[in-house]
Amino acid sequence: MYYDLICSLPHLPDFEKAKWLPISPLRLRQRLNRLSPSHAEQLDHARSLIGWREQRLLGDQDRIATLPGLIDEKLDTPLHDYIEFRMTQKSLLAALRWKHDGQDLSDEPHRWGIGPRAHHIRKHWRLSCFGLEHVFPWLPMVSERLSSGDAIGLERMLVRLNWQWLTRCAEQSMFGFQAVMAYVFKWDMLQAWLACDPSRAKARFTELIDKVTHVANA
Repeated sequence: MYYDLICSLPHLPDFEKAKWLPISPLRLRQRLNRLSPSHAEQLDHARSLIGWREQRLLGDQDRIATLPGLIDEKLDTPLHDYIEFRMTQKSLLAALRWKHDGQDLSDEPHRWGIGPRAHHIRKHWRLSCFGLEHVFPWLPMVSERLSSGDAIGLERMLVRLNWQWLTRCAEQSMFGFQAVMAYVFKWDMLQAWLACDPSRAKARFTELIDKVTHVANA
C-alpha cells in the first residue's frame, strides 16, 4: 500500500476544468521514487508506450505494434487491464481511421490489426463500426468525429473515456498501486490536454507574466 505517496499527491482537477498542472513533472518524479522497484519499472515501461502525449492519439498507429510485447510481460493486474483497454482502443481507432481514409483491408494490416479485436475487425470490415457499436458505444461517435474532422471533439471524448476508466480503477483501491497508476496516467492526459489548449496556454502565460511583473515591481 502507498498511503504516504497517495497523500503527498495534490488533487487532480477534471481535465476540462483545470487551468494548470497541480504538480510539476519534477515533483511527480520525486514522489514516484517511493514506489517499489518492480512497480516503478512496470509503470515507466507502460508509460513510455501508452502515456498520453501532446501528439493526438489518432497519429499514434506506429506504436500499436509495440503493445503486445508489453502486455505479455508480468504486470500487476490493474496495469495489465489498462494496457489492454488502451491497446483495444488504439486498434479500433486506427482501423476506423484506416477505413475512413479509404484504405483497403489488406493494406498494411499490422498498422491497425493488433489486439483482441483484430480478427473481428478483419471479418466485419464492411460493417459500420465493424459491428462493435454495442460493445463499444463510443465507436459511432468516433466515426462521426472522424468524418467531420472534429479533432478537438474526438480528443476530448477519448480523454474522457480514459479518465473515467482510470477513476473507477483508483476507486477500487484508494491507497494501492492502481491508485498511483491511475494518477500518473491522468496526469499525463492533463499535461497533454493543457498543452494542446491554446486558450488555456495563453491564460497561463499571461498569469506567469503578471507574477513576474509583480515581483519586479515589488
